[in-house]
Amino acid sequence: MKYVSTRSDAPDLDFHGVVLTGLAADGGLYVPTEVPSLPGGWERLGYVEAVTSTLELFGATEARDLVEQAASRFRHPGIAPIVRVGDRHVFELFWGPTLSFKDHALQVLGGLLERELGGRAGVILGATSGDTGSAAIEAIRGRPHMRIVMLYPEGMVSDFQRRQMTTVDDPGVSAVAVRGTFDQCQTLVKEAFRSNRDLLAVNSINWGRIAAQVGYYVFLGSTVGERFDVVVPTGNFGNAYSCWLAKQMGVPIETITIANNANRGLADLVNTGSMSHGPVVATVAPAMDIGLPSNLERFTGDPRTEFSAGYANDDEIRRTISDVYLEHGYLLDPHTAAAWHVGAATRTSLAQVVVATAHPAKFSETIEASLGDVPVGPEALGDLLQLPERIQVIDPDVSELEPMIR
Repeated sequence: MKYVSTRSDAPDLDFHGVVLTGLAADGGLYVPTEVPSLPGGWERLGYVEAVTSTLELFGATEARDLVEQAASRFRHPGIAPIVRVGDRHVFELFWGPTLSFKDHALQVLGGLLERELGGRAGVILGATSGDTGSAAIEAIRGRPHMRIVMLYPEGMVSDFQRRQMTTVDDPGVSAVAVRGTFDQCQTLVKEAFRSNRDLLAVNSINWGRIAAQVGYYVFLGSTVGERFDVVVPTGNFGNAYSCWLAKQMGVPIETITIANNANRGLADLVNTGSMSHGPVVATVAPAMDIGLPSNLERFTGDPRTEFSAGYANDDEIRRTISDVYLEHGYLLDPHTAAAWHVGAATRTSLAQVVVATAHPAKFSETIEASLGDVPVGPEALGDLLQLPERIQVIDPDVSELEPMIR
C-alpha cells in the first residue's frame, strides 16, 4: 500500500513510513493511493480480527499482537458493545483505559510507534480538544524510549479531561496548557512538525489513527449484519472520515450523519456547501470545540452528497441527556447526546447506530446540571480529583514550545 501527500509534493511512503512521519514534508496529510476492499468473510470477524484485518489491508504487518494487547486493557468484555436504547442502538466506544473512543486507536498506535522505533528515542507531540490527550498519554507512558508533549486549550476542556493529563506522574509526560483555542494548539503542532522532522504524531495527522478507527466500524458492520445508518459526533472530522472510509471498503452503511455542537462548521458545510468560520465557543461538549477540522484535507468527495448533518446547542444537549435518561434509564455524555439529538432528524426505516465517544463520568458537571445527583461511575477513577497536577502554560507561539520538544 502506497501513501501520498494531499499536497502532492512529498515522498511517497508505505504504512510504516507514514506511522513514523505524521505530517508530510510539504505540510499535507498522507492518504493511501487506493481504498482497499474488505476480504471475503469479513461479516464474521470479531473485534480483534476486524481491527487487525483493517490495519493489514492498509499495509501494517503482524498487527494482531498489538491489537490484542490494546483490547486487553478495555473495561468491558465486549470491548466495543452495541447497546439497544429504545428503538436505536448505541455503539459504546468508551470502555478503554481513559474512557474515550480515542483509546481504540491510540492504544494500538502506541505499540506501533514503539515497534517502529526499535529502541530508538522518540518525542511525540500532540494537541487535544479534550480526549486525545489523556488517551495518547496513557498509550505512551511507561514506554522507556518515548516521551510525550500534549497541548490543550487552557480553560476549554473539562476538569476530568484536564486532570487525566496533568496528574500523570511520569517524567516522560508533559501536559501543556495553551492560552488559546484547540485550532491554535493544532497550528502549533503543525508548525513544529515543519521545522522538526524527527517528531512523532499521535493526532489523526498520523494515518495509523485513522486505520485503526476504520477497524471498529468494520466490527460494527459485522455485528449489525444488515444495512444501517450511523450518527457520528465529530469536531476534527477524523471519526466521521473513518466511518466514510469503512463504507467505501464495503461496510453496509447507508447514511452517515455528522453531529456538531454549537461550533457547527461541518454541519454548515454539509447543509449549505460553505463552512462557517466564526470564533470557536466553549461548550458542554468540549471535544468538538473546533473551527478548522484538519481531516477535511483528506476527503475528496462532496460532503453534501456523502453525509447528512446537524448540530445541538448546549441547552439541547442537556435536555437530551435528561430526556434519554428519564425515558430509557441510559446516560449519554454530552457529545453522544448531540449525536442523539441530531440523529432524530435523520431517522429512516433502517437501524440507526449512535456512536458514543466518551463515558458520561468524564462530564459529571454537565450530567449533574441535566439530571441532578446521578451516579456516573466508574468508581475506579474517583481519586483523580485529589491528585496533584503538573501543568506548564504557554502562549500560542512556537518559540515557547520549542524548548519542550528538543
